[in-house]
Amino acid sequence: MFLSDSTIKEYISKGKIKIEGEYEIEPIGISLHLHDELLIPKPYQTVDSKNPKEIEYIKYNLTQAPYVLKPNEFVLGSTKEIINTDKDIITIIDGRSTYARVGMSIHISAMILDGLPFNHERSVLEIKNSGLFNIFLHPSEKVGTYLFSTLSDSISGDKESVYKDQKSVSPPKFE
Repeated sequence: MFLSDSTIKEYISKGKIKIEGEYEIEPIGISLHLHDELLIPKPYQTVDSKNPKEIEYIKYNLTQAPYVLKPNEFVLGSTKEIINTDKDIITIIDGRSTYARVGMSIHISAMILDGLPFNHERSVLEIKNSGLFNIFLHPSEKVGTYLFSTLSDSISGDKESVYKDQKSVSPPKFE
């Protein structure tokens, strides 16, 4: 069951959902905004998870100028929001329909953020333009929504992550 705005407000006041900074509660979630830095992969590198090497990126600061995401381009970004939840809540990222209608997705792989009950972090966004338009990306722009759902019981134990408590956009780590 997904949490409504009134339950989200209650959980924030009880500390079950923690958010750093300003936030905007929607009817079924919390607005998700783009932070101010992107990682743009340098083209034509090889990725081999069995023989990993560091992937090279160009850092782009959105506060200097908007970024133009071209058709078929892929970049990494992160959320402005830093969140954490109790172990009986799962968090899901939902992209914004307006951007989907021009071909942009913001979270390509795992929709459930399984590290949030264990970490206090920004969520990394895998941003892809599958459309035919140039799309301007601006800092603090609303690009999606955090959705919350309760589990039948709290998660037992802890989870170690190579992305623990990330405070900015992080590249992949094959380990």
